[in-house]
Amino acid sequence: MKTQDKTIIFDFDGTIADTLETIARLYNAIAADYNCKEISYADKERFRSMNTQKFLHECGIPLIKLPKLSIKIKKELKNEIKNIKPFPGIIEVLHRLKKEGFKLGVLSSNSVTNINLFLEHNTLENIFDFVHSGKNIFGKDKTLLSLLFKYKIDRNNVIYIGDETRDIDALKRIKIPIVAVSHGFNSREILKTKSPDYLVDNPEELLEVLLSI
Repeated sequence: MKTQDKTIIFDFDGTIADTLETIARLYNAIAADYNCKEISYADKERFRSMNTQKFLHECGIPLIKLPKLSIKIKKELKNEIKNIKPFPGIIEVLHRLKKEGFKLGVLSSNSVTNINLFLEHNTLENIFDFVHSGKNIFGKDKTLLSLLFKYKIDRNNVIYIGDETRDIDALKRIKIPIVAVSHGFNSREILKTKSPDYLVDNPEELLEVLLSI
């Protein structure tokens, strides 16, 4: 498979952008309004060892409230996006992949507006061929298939980069390979239990894997 035929699709939060602490703070500011529990950033590593369902249960967030919570946090995040930093080394990886001729995209449950603001602030607006948002955090498999159809991308030439167990579950359902990164929401240990196609601990390893596929 030629490099120019390959499409690499990245998750955003926890994969490209280090939004975890900011999102936790924004969530805590509104948690009481939704009768949900606040979370302590000191418990970060304990939460990282949980899958999404267990994390939501721990925070007392019923699925029925999740869409409204998500919309509110994304709106507030727009005001914070200029303060969000990319993970160290990830910008260099993106530039190298672009130079090598890969097609690059973003698929995230965050908003296209927020993602584009982040990309502009970090001079990355010309890196990605597309940015796509999916509202259902547990429906990434269906959203990805819709995206591939929209942009006429051969699913056999796609690899996804994500940081959560739910990403691995979704990609396994549609048999598209995934590289899981351990610097995001979920820890290496819990990601490993889901047997992703590849598991990397830093952007240098990520680049090495992607260039070898």
